[in-house]
Amino acid sequence: MGDALTVLGSRLGLAWDPANHQAFLVRHGNHPGLPLQLHAGIDLGDRIITLPLAGEEQSFEFMDQEITATTMSLCGIDPTTGIHVKLTARIPFRPRDNFFSTVPVVYLELEVKRLPSSFRWTAQYDEIVKGKVFLGFSGKGFDFQVHPASGHLETTYNSVILRPYEEDDHRQAIRSNEEIIACKDHIAILSGEWDGACITAPFSLRKGRKGTTLALAWCVWDQPLLNVLGKRCPFKYTARFENVEQVVSWSIQHADDVRENSIKVDRIISNHTLGDTTSKLLAQTLHAWLMNTWWVVRDNGQDWFTVWEGNCYFHSTVDVEYTQGPFYLAFWPELLELELNEWPLFGKDGQRVLGARGEGTLFLSHDMGVFGDSTKQYYHHEMEVEESTNYILLAYTHWRRTGRDATIVQHAGFIRQLMDFIVRCDTTGNGIPDKGCANTVDDASPAIQYGSEQVYLGVKSLAAIQAGTQILRHVGVLELQAYDHFTQTALATIEEFGWLDDHYAVTLSRTMDGTVDPWTGEPQTGELLGWDAYHIYTPNGLSLLDMVGHQTGLRDGRLYRDMALASEKTLGRYGCRHTSYIDMQDKSIFVPGLASHSRKVGWISMNMLRDIAAAYRGLDLLHLTENYWSWQSTTNSQQLAMFFETFYGNSLSFYPRGVAVFGYLDAAAGFVYDAVRGTKSFAPIRGSLQVPILLFADWEKGTVPMVISSLEDRTIAYCVES
Repeated sequence: MGDALTVLGSRLGLAWDPANHQAFLVRHGNHPGLPLQLHAGIDLGDRIITLPLAGEEQSFEFMDQEITATTMSLCGIDPTTGIHVKLTARIPFRPRDNFFSTVPVVYLELEVKRLPSSFRWTAQYDEIVKGKVFLGFSGKGFDFQVHPASGHLETTYNSVILRPYEEDDHRQAIRSNEEIIACKDHIAILSGEWDGACITAPFSLRKGRKGTTLALAWCVWDQPLLNVLGKRCPFKYTARFENVEQVVSWSIQHADDVRENSIKVDRIISNHTLGDTTSKLLAQTLHAWLMNTWWVVRDNGQDWFTVWEGNCYFHSTVDVEYTQGPFYLAFWPELLELELNEWPLFGKDGQRVLGARGEGTLFLSHDMGVFGDSTKQYYHHEMEVEESTNYILLAYTHWRRTGRDATIVQHAGFIRQLMDFIVRCDTTGNGIPDKGCANTVDDASPAIQYGSEQVYLGVKSLAAIQAGTQILRHVGVLELQAYDHFTQTALATIEEFGWLDDHYAVTLSRTMDGTVDPWTGEPQTGELLGWDAYHIYTPNGLSLLDMVGHQTGLRDGRLYRDMALASEKTLGRYGCRHTSYIDMQDKSIFVPGLASHSRKVGWISMNMLRDIAAAYRGLDLLHLTENYWSWQSTTNSQQLAMFFETFYGNSLSFYPRGVAVFGYLDAAAGFVYDAVRGTKSFAPIRGSLQVPILLFADWEKGTVPMVISSLEDRTIAYCVES
């Protein structure tokens, strides 16, 4: 499978695509990066055998790989000699450690050993096997030389960063121009000798013996590149490193520390009993998320953290980051806090949607930039209600999970303006927004994508106004009756008119009258097909709230049945599609880099949010990781795509949103934590369960509390071991 490992926020990584005998250097431009030939293998004199990362050279007969949070490895075996090689890439990643995790260095290690016995039915001779192991790079546009002063390698090449055009019409994709960046990186030789093309070491191995390990550290240091609100900002790591030579020095001094850290971090994350596919998804989705991160510092000293939206390259798309909410809440809440302090700079006047009715209100629409610029929203259409609810829910759950109220206090006025906008998007008085309803599911049927009075957005609006009311009460706002009236009305409407005997409807409305296609801007009329279908989006607004114990008042029994039946009615080979309704109309939506329409498309991360909400209600859908991983392995064994969000139709690849799977650990344990109230509870969904509570991990020491459950007298008992 293809994979990539990238340093958090620092725009340095290594990707490989074994199926196509190719590797890539991850830097500033489009995924997967700059084509690079990675030569790693053995020279036996009469044969040269390599890992499939450099053109059409002879590859090892048997291949295998490993993936962890901080590493990726590719292994090869030559059955005739019993020689086994293992190439490992490693990054200095320690959750909640800003300095350590952003050091711009990627380590490469190539180990060689000889198997103690024959491989399968291939006879292995007893004589000593002699040869040399080698590790190096080549590629068009790259020049590798020995640095005369240090004895380490230096490589020069040109990288590209894209800058978007400023025009407002992006319906035919986001146009951009290229800025060329001249790079001069240093590669520290930690073990091995440079022979003019690669680092090498001889080996002479009997059965069962191990040879020399080759080791390199690829180090970078860049000038300011990310344009934040009109000014280019230096990378986070430049506060500690003044040049690439200092990075090289750190990489040499701390190579052992980085290796030991990998053991601790990887052990904590993988120490669970949710299955191997969950472990693989935890690692692969983290790798995809890292590949999209930028971390810089503004001239006012404020950290600016943002995450590209995969192959769409939008910065910190609100709905994407909302879907990643379980990851931040369970794993690294401080990163979410940075984004919560950034999004308010991109609020828009509610009058743009509601006219005079929207006076004094604000909404969020989608992203805060694209490519190399974090300056304004670039996505084609607004997602007014959805993105506004997303912000409030993220701000609320961050406050409850951490006990830190600085963000909600600072942005209470902004939150109130978002709340007022959401309330006023309900023009009928039933508590369900009927304006500003276009949403993130931009490849679905009209009912799911932009139908008015959506149950999906109704639930989110109900939840967001409840959460926002608690925030406003905390900061001393007294006049809250209008918000309470809205939530009470919304709850009654959803339960009375949204429930259809055994599931919640897609929309309360049954026609498209009054709606506008967000892609074409054309008014729509006629029957709204699929309004009453089964769909997976009812609980989307609940999963983050479940992690902090907030109850909306929706009936858990109905939600349980809704999720169970919707999962059954929509489940396919790779997961659940959006809805049981199959749209037979050819909408022909195709905007390169933005969206394409298909009849049976589904999004894996949206499945994950549903699974989390289901687990908190006693419905165990966590086994569906088997389906999700099947799609990832099917795709990435043919091309390098990293976390591939969409199956059947759309093409959302290199996506960060899969880290929602980190919420499975808390959900499986039924872990609810409200730091404001000081309450903590557990309700494991299975007996014989073991999961770590990552929020309380001591990553430096390598320890974490474990929830361990068992079946006793047909009931699930548990204990928490520190």
